[in-house]
Amino acid sequence: MKTSSLQFIGVELPRIHSIVKDHLRALPAEALPTVMTDLWKMETFETRLAAIDVMKVYARKGPVARALGIADEWVDDVDTWGLSDPLCQPCIGTLLNRDPSVEETLVVWRGSDNFWRRRCSVLPYLFLCLKARYRLEYGQMVLDAVTPHISDEEFFVGKAAGWVLRELSKREPELVRSFIETHAGEMTRLVKREASLKLR
Repeated sequence: MKTSSLQFIGVELPRIHSIVKDHLRALPAEALPTVMTDLWKMETFETRLAAIDVMKVYARKGPVARALGIADEWVDDVDTWGLSDPLCQPCIGTLLNRDPSVEETLVVWRGSDNFWRRRCSVLPYLFLCLKARYRLEYGQMVLDAVTPHISDEEFFVGKAAGWVLRELSKREPELVRSFIETHAGEMTRLVKREASLKLR
């Protein structure tokens, strides 16, 4: 978490997850935006992670547009993978799975000067690549999302691109192998190495 400017309280992750789970049981879905935005405003790592835990529930139950709007605001504050990754993979990934039009927002994020936002434009596709959710029609969509970042020299962006390709290779090894061969000259060493790990 060395990149983060947030304060750290020292509460361990299992405890955060447990506290959020216990307190959400009695709350209706319409109350969740207030809870999670208030948690996010506290500017400590643990409360923001708790906010993301609430968002995981809201992403499944709440209106997609409102959930995405909140996530979009949060991305501006993200300065660590410890928040970008849980926000993008289960939360925004769930929204993308529920409503394909979410991709329109992710396309805009791909061109951002903020490298955390670029990372966040890639990681939701990791959710689609998981075994329980993957469908054949996702393959090209995932490659299209990753392609703008295969030459990105920013570590956190390249790492995300390689990670998504690696997960896709578990479902579609030949598709990813062909993609790597076609784009080998454009890929950073980091992306190529990460993408190839499961193809050896």
